[in-house]
Amino acid sequence: MLAKRYHSLKKEIAQYLLLGVPTVLLAAYAIELANRYLALLENNWFRQSLFFAVGMAAAFSIFARRYRFTPITAIMLVAIYIVRQFIASGKVGEFDAFFWTVRFNTYALFFVTGWIAGYGFSRARFFSIAWSVILLAAMSFVIATLSVVKADMIVVTFAPMLVCTFYIIYTSELIRNLNEDDPLLIWQILKRLGGFALVMLLLVLGLMKYYKPQFEAVEKEWGAGKKQEDNNNPSNSLTRKDGSGTTTNNSMGLSGFNNKANKDSVLFVAKLDNFFPDGKTPNPLYFTTDYFTKFDSETQTFEKDSLRPYNDLFSPDVSQIPLFFTKQDTTLLAKPTATKFRRVATAEVYKHNLSARLYTAPSTGFFVQPVSVPDENKDIYRSAYRAKMLVSELNSAYFVYNPAGNKDLEQFQQQRFDVLRKSKGFESLPRNFYDYYTYIPRGYDYDSIRALANQIVKEKGAVAPVDKIIAVRDYFLKKDENGQPTFKYSDNPGIPGMPSANKLTYFLFQNKKGYCAYYAGATLFMLRALGIPSRVATGFLTVDRSGKNPGWYWFYEDQAHAWVQAYFPEYGWIDFDTTVPNEDQQQAPQPDQTPPLTSQTAWLVANGKTISVDTVKKIVTMEMEKMLYWDQPYDFTPRPTFRMDVSMAKITHDTGQVALSVLKPGENIVAVSYSTTFKDIPPKETDSSYSLFKKFPDPSPIDEIKIMLSEEEKAALQQKQKEEQPTDWAKVIINTLIVSLLLLLIVLSIPYITFRFLTSKAATARERGKQVYWQYMAVMFYLNQMGFEKDQLTPLQFARTVVDPHFGTNMSEFVNIYLKAKYSRLSLSERDTTVAQNFYPSVFSKLKQQLKFGFRFSHFMNVKRTIHFFSKPNIYS
Repeated sequence: MLAKRYHSLKKEIAQYLLLGVPTVLLAAYAIELANRYLALLENNWFRQSLFFAVGMAAAFSIFARRYRFTPITAIMLVAIYIVRQFIASGKVGEFDAFFWTVRFNTYALFFVTGWIAGYGFSRARFFSIAWSVILLAAMSFVIATLSVVKADMIVVTFAPMLVCTFYIIYTSELIRNLNEDDPLLIWQILKRLGGFALVMLLLVLGLMKYYKPQFEAVEKEWGAGKKQEDNNNPSNSLTRKDGSGTTTNNSMGLSGFNNKANKDSVLFVAKLDNFFPDGKTPNPLYFTTDYFTKFDSETQTFEKDSLRPYNDLFSPDVSQIPLFFTKQDTTLLAKPTATKFRRVATAEVYKHNLSARLYTAPSTGFFVQPVSVPDENKDIYRSAYRAKMLVSELNSAYFVYNPAGNKDLEQFQQQRFDVLRKSKGFESLPRNFYDYYTYIPRGYDYDSIRALANQIVKEKGAVAPVDKIIAVRDYFLKKDENGQPTFKYSDNPGIPGMPSANKLTYFLFQNKKGYCAYYAGATLFMLRALGIPSRVATGFLTVDRSGKNPGWYWFYEDQAHAWVQAYFPEYGWIDFDTTVPNEDQQQAPQPDQTPPLTSQTAWLVANGKTISVDTVKKIVTMEMEKMLYWDQPYDFTPRPTFRMDVSMAKITHDTGQVALSVLKPGENIVAVSYSTTFKDIPPKETDSSYSLFKKFPDPSPIDEIKIMLSEEEKAALQQKQKEEQPTDWAKVIINTLIVSLLLLLIVLSIPYITFRFLTSKAATARERGKQVYWQYMAVMFYLNQMGFEKDQLTPLQFARTVVDPHFGTNMSEFVNIYLKAKYSRLSLSERDTTVAQNFYPSVFSKLKQQLKFGFRFSHFMNVKRTIHFFSKPNIYS
């Protein structure tokens, strides 16, 4: 019969050693971590851990002797209260009493926690699972709320917790099912713990290998935890340092990290050929780098989407385009069609500390041409390019700036609003375009944003889309009863009290402080909730600071920005900036440098592969593939050999200027000449590429040679860019939890799968003997999982002395039929078959009637019993 188990001395010792010691060590580690961040704990982690250990040991000792939990715990709590009151009354002075009371409360809390843990491990069957889940949740909370996340921190904190959760569950069941009479008990325990350790090692190594790219990316990104601070490059900034030390664009998350940027660091200088109708007054435009159209609600991150419909982003890797050669994509201009108030503008961008790979220009770009930096400016600017884009006259920065009470700016912006009120409705837009750019997640948080957006436009009486956008912008400019702004700009907006809480709703309804990503993200959701197609644009805020050089703009790191674009039929994507002004931030210094000189005219640009390099005579020979001559493209088939005089040439690579000796045969290069020698050889209409080539001097004077990246270097660069992407640790943690839980579910489902396999075999067996055999196996397995083990009894003894008396079944008769089918040469009679068929379903019905569901469910998940069923000696079966 199923008997209640009592804790013997062996089991008590096993609890102390196998459960108590590891749990105390892990608790001490967790308490030490908590002491680092909670001043209330006073950094007394060792004593606090000791009280936890004493509480657990006391519980193990008392509840091994079958004392009841409620009365003993009640007596203990009363004793704690009396001691607390004695301490409070025995101390002189209010401060001393408070100090000692707080300390006692802390120690008492850890003691009671250890007491509850000890009781749970001793008595509660499912406590180990609950304890493990709480442990994982607590560690996830710690990791999610830390302001700096490092790879070694994840490994050191999360991996041990993961292993410990499995260890506690496994060891609890191991102790619960100890066969105390086994002479090799200690060896059996060590063997099983060794097997468990091996499985856990393989699991952790597998997870580490799976997440190795993310760990390596974090190591590079954080540089032992100091790189972020040293570079002033927070992970949630809109810019970040790339592998060459220059600045590139970043993801747009809402992690709450400090978003400060260096207001003294010049990224690039641009000449924008965009003026008001008078032809003299500069008309600045925001410079765009990327669009964010999706939102991951789990990680609170806006994402780029290369599959977005009607993608109009021009984003070439400028560093991979040969000097003076061009790359263009005019198909972007019609995605979707926008015809009114559009014209082509040009820009020249000179990069100081901006990544050579990054393309930025007013939207929508369609053309780029890398150009050389004049010699006089090469100590300031690393690279340069020309760009062309189809810009909207309604996207003047003066139209886009948040006026914040500037009456002149408000009056000027009314001109744009009057035009946009004439826009057609969204009915004419392609359905997939409209559905994509108005999508907003479902759920309480986003429903509250919908409600807020509708309330805002209702209060303003806004009907036209542009008026709804104005109403949302004005909402961020509201002031309270004291005349103070309700929303403020903050580089460090903080995080909600609960991890994974929605940071946008926290920003909108509680904190009301944030930087541009918060304002842009909140505006995006409110506009989409109102049915207005919108997306977030990132790039650079353009400020016209100087009248000395009209059309020239200096861009500093603190001008990295995010804003919203709303789509209007016929007018296209229109910029709107709802970020409130930053009152604490000073303007970047007035640009007092002289703008870059106009780049020299490149008469010849040759592209090809190096054949030989003579570092003594300064002669480089190349196999020319194509050339630009007087801005006209020419191709060569077959390819001629071109000898070049590089005695005055500068050799450059992506890393900067290099020596001629660095240039090796077989490398792809671009050669540029500004020499008047080629200016004096103008091409004729009748000239072909070969007739022109024959006119070139031998060797030809060359002023610049740029070494292009090889395929291997390109692959390495792409891998480096991939590794430089910030790691989404929320996803890493969630995926690890999911994998762990799935593994746990798979392990716990093994008994059920086994039972279903046996019943399936019994149902599909065609021969009577085999059918009875599988029926017998299914019944015995079920009884085994319920705790009724046959052990050394014969099947008939087990049926007569255990099963039939306890459940009122006729299993002994069924076992006789099973033994007859197994050992007798006689076939089963019709009566035998009938008895077996009647017994098989009835036994499960009786077991279910007499055993409660919770009992059956918990026992069925006991994997150890399943293993024992198939591994124990079965000489009597």
